[in-house]
Amino acid sequence: MRPLALSALLCSFVATAQTPIADARLLPTGTTVTVRGIVTNGGELGGIRYVQDATGGIALFPGAGSQGGFAPPRGADVTATGVLKLFNGLLELDPITAWNVHATGEPLPVPAVIAPQQMGEANESELVRMTSCTFMATGDFTAGTTPFTGNGQSGVIYLRSGHPLVGTAVPSGPVDLVGIVSQYSTSVPPVGGYQLLPRDAADLMPATGIAIIGPAQQHTIVPDGFTLQWTTNIGGTSQVAFGPTPALGQFAAAAGTTTAHDVALTGLPPASFHYARAFSVADGDTAWAPLGLYSTASAVPGHVRAYFNKSVDHDVALTVMADVLPNAFDDTVRAHIDAAAHTVDYAVYNTTFAGIAVSLNAARDRGVQVRVIAEGGTGNSALDDLHPDIPVLYRTDGQGSGMHNKFIVIDAEAAALARTITGSKNMTPGSFFSDANNLVIVHDQALARGYRAEFNEMWGGDGPLPDPVQSRFGPAKTDDTPHLYNVGGDLVEAWFSPSDGTAQRIAQALGTADHSVEFALFAFTHYDLADALIDAQDAGAMVRGIIEGDDMSTGLFDHLQDGGVIVAADQMPAYLHHKYAIVDRAHPTSAPVVITGSHNWSYNADNLNDENTLIMHSAAIADQYYQEWHARWGTSVGITAPAGTPSALRAWPNPARDVLRVQGDGAGRTPAELHVVDALGRTVHTATVAGTGPWNVPVAAFAPGTYVIVVRQAHGAARAVFVRE
Repeated sequence: MRPLALSALLCSFVATAQTPIADARLLPTGTTVTVRGIVTNGGELGGIRYVQDATGGIALFPGAGSQGGFAPPRGADVTATGVLKLFNGLLELDPITAWNVHATGEPLPVPAVIAPQQMGEANESELVRMTSCTFMATGDFTAGTTPFTGNGQSGVIYLRSGHPLVGTAVPSGPVDLVGIVSQYSTSVPPVGGYQLLPRDAADLMPATGIAIIGPAQQHTIVPDGFTLQWTTNIGGTSQVAFGPTPALGQFAAAAGTTTAHDVALTGLPPASFHYARAFSVADGDTAWAPLGLYSTASAVPGHVRAYFNKSVDHDVALTVMADVLPNAFDDTVRAHIDAAAHTVDYAVYNTTFAGIAVSLNAARDRGVQVRVIAEGGTGNSALDDLHPDIPVLYRTDGQGSGMHNKFIVIDAEAAALARTITGSKNMTPGSFFSDANNLVIVHDQALARGYRAEFNEMWGGDGPLPDPVQSRFGPAKTDDTPHLYNVGGDLVEAWFSPSDGTAQRIAQALGTADHSVEFALFAFTHYDLADALIDAQDAGAMVRGIIEGDDMSTGLFDHLQDGGVIVAADQMPAYLHHKYAIVDRAHPTSAPVVITGSHNWSYNADNLNDENTLIMHSAAIADQYYQEWHARWGTSVGITAPAGTPSALRAWPNPARDVLRVQGDGAGRTPAELHVVDALGRTVHTATVAGTGPWNVPVAAFAPGTYVIVVRQAHGAARAVFVRE
């Protein structure tokens, strides 16, 4: 008779033919399979176990209906039978109907060395190692995701509640990360969401040898070159390999050894793109930055023009008054198409305004090469009127919103004529005249060439006709355009979805806020971006915004309010179709930023759709967008936090003219400081208040506009918004 413990260990065994894990991963979900492998984690990741054989890895989850007692230790040799299931993108066996532990204490598979962006389906559920990684966070690890960079690429680790690393110090220097590749994606079908699961402190090993900390940064972008800057953990050489193709072949270097590296590339043509890879050598060891694609500046200095089709508030202007084209967006777009001399590359989600087709046909008639890309699943009635010689390529895979771009590139190869038209509008009567939209026209050859490269990737080449075989849309695209441009002395960033990690870059831009963030968004469902706004609020910035109310995510709206963000639902009769945010508009020394383009703040926009985003570092442009935002805000304010919550204030009458009455949150704590802050973030009134009110606040001396009341007590701060008529 077998010992009782061994009998219990074997009780779940089922003699089913084993399938190599790599083959099992190719079978349809719902299939029952048997696999055998080495368990690579224990209870630190919860009840789930990841197993790996010589062909691949897979997750085993003892869900409902599983055979009981499944909790093998790390290093166990296990056979398991279960049903293939996708859980938020992660392929797993669930339920586990039978299992058997053959042995324990077996050697674990050797982790494959990969870069962060190589996490994907090919190595899902496998042990991997990433070298020379640096965490962007400081302090202690918390449950959830923590971003890191490794050799210039970005990724995230995920720690569940109760994980051994939660509450321990985040390493301040470079480490080699070991962990299991997992996936959490809520899109259908699942896209992206890959994350590394370290198991304990032993999976964070100090990096050995020279390592590059963070990505190489481009700066001093001039017509004949640019400079790359990077940091290493120890002193080393400063060298860059570069060239017109990924083969590189040319070299530049700076003298000496250092940890702070700067190498200038000179003698390059204007508005030209160059692949480059920074590297440093110390004691025979070489640290490489990832390959990057960079642009020089244009020979003709560029400039940006922003336009709005609804009223703006010039009274709050600090620099240049914003341009309003209430019934002329169509004329403006058509005028630029009508001025095209050589090429028009048109990539717009939907086109139903007949005049656009008239202008595209006229351009073709005078010898201009016209190419058109559109989304096949939405209205494009005006494109039916194009001349038969104008080729049109539709995206037709049905993923997300599909080809959701809104850009036109004109004369990209003519230095003095090149321009890019973008913004939030489609080419429809509603976008032109009814819905609130912004239009951006960037006169700059380098940026136009970058946008044209994105067009060519979708088109399948640079020829006059599309190549369906080479055409790439959505997740099939790669990050193959420069991101930084010098436009007339201002830095302008260009990002394309879903290949470029646009939402992460938007979050980083929001994270630069020192004083204020304002946003106006048509669709907002991306919780990571909501958390970025809450983080900015927590760091001391005043964060306010408007979301289109018709299809608003109420859960995210409540999440923002709970996080202290002052947010309102749009009250316009038509759509608020913007997708913009403004950072530190009234503080030039804090580097004001405007984020705009076609990219809604949604999961599909970041992972499925074709989208374009501009991040413009310009105090003047930020001021113009703020004038538009302030006008939209004026129609949407008057809200307070939900009644009965600890942070709720009531303020009436709203709008107010002489005296505003403010009611506290009912907690009755004293003392309290009441502050009134204007639209520029300046405190215009302070008072000490007692009890819960109501308190009288004199507002007759205030200039007309939007104000925020902040009452700070020992237990926190409460806010409300009011308008002074």
